[in-house]
Amino acid sequence: MKKKLTKRQLQAMETRQKIYDTAKTLFSKFGYDAVSIDDIIREAGVARGSFYVYFMSKEDLSVYLMMDELKGYQHIVREYWEKLDRTLPARELIIQTACGICSMVRDWGVATMRTVYKIFIERASTTGTAVKSLFEMPDLFTALYELGVSRGEFKPVESSVIAENIKTLLIGITYEWCLYHPDYDFIGRVTSLLNDYLSGFSKS
Repeated sequence: MKKKLTKRQLQAMETRQKIYDTAKTLFSKFGYDAVSIDDIIREAGVARGSFYVYFMSKEDLSVYLMMDELKGYQHIVREYWEKLDRTLPARELIIQTACGICSMVRDWGVATMRTVYKIFIERASTTGTAVKSLFEMPDLFTALYELGVSRGEFKPVESSVIAENIKTLLIGITYEWCLYHPDYDFIGRVTSLLNDYLSGFSKS
């Protein structure tokens, strides 16, 4: 039987959610860099001390926001995966899946992705632990590569290595796009580089 929350505990949950929702709204409206902790607490109507009860910093709050975004993002990718036409060549399926993932990343926008990389890098360097990658779903690519092997389309090499290499390639392209070349054809580059990479494992 679950223990009933006290009035104080409920108030604490409401305060944290108020800060969280306010930050999400302000970041979306004005951008991460333009919003300060003072802006958040003023709009939320809470004391500065209340902010630090629940979050270490603006960056810490942003990581929680991004992790929640990723939960929804991974669900969408899984739905996309279920709808794939598996009668298509495996190479095409891999490229379609990668482009689907990168299209969602692109829709988040350059400014958001720059913030994501900044926070993730800083968090990893200060805590010594790796932050969950945006592309931490290599099993999708493993399964599709193995499908290609079973059909005689790909050479029988270690599929998990192929999947990790694809993930690394996507992270690198995203990094290059959001930090250095925001105007180039992001999806076109993903398609071209993945096509070149997979050509080395093709039997045809």
